[in-house]
Amino acid sequence: MVDLPHRKLALPDRSYQAVVRSELKRMAEQAGFSGHRLGEVEIIIAEVTSNLIKYATKGGSILARPLTYPSKGMEIIAIDDGPGMSKPVKMLEDGISSGVTLGQGLGAIRRLSEGFDLYSLPKWGTILYSRFFVDRSHKSPRNVMEICALNVCKPQESVSGDCWGYVTSGRKTRVILVDGLGHGPAAHIPARQAVELFRAASQTEPAEQLKATHAELKKSRGAVATIVHIDEVNNQLLYSGVGNITMKLLSGARSKGCFSYNGIVGHIMPNVLEDHQLQWDRQTDTLVMHSDGISARWDIQKYPGILQRPGIILCAALYKDFNRDNDDSTVVVAKFVK
Repeated sequence: MVDLPHRKLALPDRSYQAVVRSELKRMAEQAGFSGHRLGEVEIIIAEVTSNLIKYATKGGSILARPLTYPSKGMEIIAIDDGPGMSKPVKMLEDGISSGVTLGQGLGAIRRLSEGFDLYSLPKWGTILYSRFFVDRSHKSPRNVMEICALNVCKPQESVSGDCWGYVTSGRKTRVILVDGLGHGPAAHIPARQAVELFRAASQTEPAEQLKATHAELKKSRGAVATIVHIDEVNNQLLYSGVGNITMKLLSGARSKGCFSYNGIVGHIMPNVLEDHQLQWDRQTDTLVMHSDGISARWDIQKYPGILQRPGIILCAALYKDFNRDNDDSTVVVAKFVK
């Protein structure tokens, strides 16, 4: 599967609030929300935007996108560099507030969402995640491999030159992340084509698939790409990459960087391109891949407890701290959800 990119809406102060609320409501309507359910979504939007203004000293930003799979819906990620919270779990209780309000906002967001999480550190800031579906009876499955991503276009662009996708079959999951050279529509075309080729022949081993993709992209601008196969049956991870896609395997506090060949898919490929194998423990391991719109100089130990949270929280944390803001930025996380 592949999802649409996130749209970034800046909310630096109260003067932006009405415009941001209006745009988020418009996105919700386009995603299929109406009637009573749209009213509930408007409550979520109002509370999320109000919290950024009230508590995040310098405001923040909201990343939003419509959802098409496994059900129609929308997700919102609020990010700020404010003072953070020492006890974020306590703030979810009705009547608890760090200001002078009634303290019911976070609880309302959680009740009206099908997916919700809050990650905050003192003097670092806060990430709030809300996912909601048109059909409230939809429930996210448990005991499965979770693949999630945050994909944001370069500022002033409306199309992302980064594309990603995944295919699942039983207890095997295959993931691809592609960064078309440059940005905008010209970069999006080869990246999207590479993902489509991947989905059409996803069971081909990664190195062979990259070679086949190279042949198909020769008339394009070219791209860098990494393909990963996660085999939960044999506890193995098989991967191959060409170019500057960063990939790390996290096992608790340990982080293992993964090898990628120099080259450009569609233009210059190494004479030898092989698959590489790692052990995969679904109980402890988390896979992180990201394009070069995100700096690779991050350390997972600076985010206590984040590997126990939904993968989208880790995506947002890396975007918050390491987004270069001069290119398309994509983070993909794969982990087992109990």
